[in-house]
Amino acid sequence: MDRVRAWLAEVVAVPPGVEGDGLVVVGTAGTGLDKSWDVLYQEFTDAREAWRRNPLVRRLVQIVTAYVVGDGISLSAADPVLHDFLRRFWSDPQNRMALRQAEWCDELTRSGELFITLHTNPVDGMSYVRPLPASSIDRVAVDPGDYEREVSYHEAVPAGDPDWPAGRVWWAAGSDEGAIDGPLAGAPEGGPQAAGNDAALLLRPVCLHFAINRPVGCVRGESDLVAILPWAARYSRWLEDRLRLNAAVRAFLWIVRVPEKQIPLKREQYRTPPEPGTVMVVDRQTEEWQAVAPSLHAHDAAADGRAIRWMVAAGGPGIGLTDLGEAETSTLATARAMAEMRVRFMQARQAYFGNLLATVALTAYNRAVRLGKVAAAAQERCIDDIEVHLPDVSPGDNLELARSAEAAAQAFGHLAKLRGTSEELRELALRTVLRFAGEGRLKMEDGRRKITG
Repeated sequence: MDRVRAWLAEVVAVPPGVEGDGLVVVGTAGTGLDKSWDVLYQEFTDAREAWRRNPLVRRLVQIVTAYVVGDGISLSAADPVLHDFLRRFWSDPQNRMALRQAEWCDELTRSGELFITLHTNPVDGMSYVRPLPASSIDRVAVDPGDYEREVSYHEAVPAGDPDWPAGRVWWAAGSDEGAIDGPLAGAPEGGPQAAGNDAALLLRPVCLHFAINRPVGCVRGESDLVAILPWAARYSRWLEDRLRLNAAVRAFLWIVRVPEKQIPLKREQYRTPPEPGTVMVVDRQTEEWQAVAPSLHAHDAAADGRAIRWMVAAGGPGIGLTDLGEAETSTLATARAMAEMRVRFMQARQAYFGNLLATVALTAYNRAVRLGKVAAAAQERCIDDIEVHLPDVSPGDNLELARSAEAAAQAFGHLAKLRGTSEELRELALRTVLRFAGEGRLKMEDGRRKITG
């Protein structure tokens, strides 16, 4: 019997990394420098739930969208064929790009990534956009020799889907040209290098990936909310604690002092406390009432709440406390100083988002051209052929820009009176005035040569 017990209790050590070690390996969602998929998925979930439940977090996302999208971003092109396609693509009932901008900007701020799929109509060549939640893309395959060249995206489909038992693969937009040679890191078999460049390949849905806050060497982005979610949660708990304490102030305890022989009688008499507003007349010699309530100094905690809000604002997307409606201790000078950082951040984010929209539209156009569904003489275009019209991030600065341009024009007018005019001076004056007016990239033609500010 002792030998049987010893045999049953025997444990065999299995080195980690070999089959049967009992360990579950969780890979990264992109390159080796990216976060593991379980960490990334948790961040997506936390950011989404915080946006749904925490008004401070939702306010931060709304601020970014209000500045970046504004009254809407539009696209145009000098080429009439491209311009006509952009107009049809933008207003197509299946796309409704003017209405999608706020939704996409919210998701980009909330998740740090956007996955946009394009589905091309074989009849007219028009492509329809459909966004995928970043929390469903658990793996991004890249070219082994160039991690910036993304190849495919694996979408984790809920278990039980008979059509996609192992998930779904979306090929990157750049991979439909059949120009990728060799094996693809993490990509499934039967990819673009095996399919060839035919009509079926061009009609296959493709995916475009955009990411913000992405460290060098990584392919996955990071939400603007990741750094502030812990502090937003602490601020919510702090507010709840303050509410409970202040609610306790309204609750009090009555202490009634009576002679010892009347204690049983008075205890039975006041078993039910008097209603609020009740007037009671008692004998001071035989009965005395005293209300006991907690002493709460709420002003002592004001500095703590402000410190937590500063941590939220410091980790937020280029905002200050004035953007959250707190201006009690701020002056006009401090508000303007804080606005400088916000404007620069929003301009950079707006430029990225405008490029994002242009890239989606350009990809749809080039696919239609390769299918021969645009025009006989149509050619594929690059991103520089599309002009992005961005709304003003800070409309209040237009007056200052106008004054700066006027001052620059007057200065060059005085200089022309002193030294005379020349072609070079006129070009310099025009370029300088346009730059001071905030139109540094405006192009003007005088019939003989083109001047670019």
